[in-house]
Amino acid sequence: MIDKVLNAILPGSEALGLPSATKLDFALYQKENLMQGVTEDFLSELSLIATEKFETDFDNLDDQQRMNVINNCKIKNFRIFSVFIKHCFRFYYSNKQVLSVLNVGSAPPFPQGNILDEDDWEILEPVLERGYTCRTTQN
Repeated sequence: MIDKVLNAILPGSEALGLPSATKLDFALYQKENLMQGVTEDFLSELSLIATEKFETDFDNLDDQQRMNVINNCKIKNFRIFSVFIKHCFRFYYSNKQVLSVLNVGSAPPFPQGNILDEDDWEILEPVLERGYTCRTTQN
């Protein structure tokens, strides 16, 4: 069931060269981040909603029905939904394969750091010219 959920949420893109989340090791990510319980809770909620709305298991639904169930989970139990989705995005967008395709670097930005363009500090001049705007009083 988890593969069908991941494909619905992060299907990948052939045009962009992005892999589907099911092509990455979600099981390892869950284990390393101790989130098996989060996934189990989310999948249980999806199963209940699928049965209530369509009188069948989530696995038997078509793509549109699956998205309907996932969206209903967001409404019915936003806490479970948001925690699971946050983990899915963290899992996917921290993957070196995905990062390399997105051309944002496949390593964390620190401690090496990322090179940034020179900042334009002139935009702050109006703020500096105003001077202090709040006063503090001392007793």
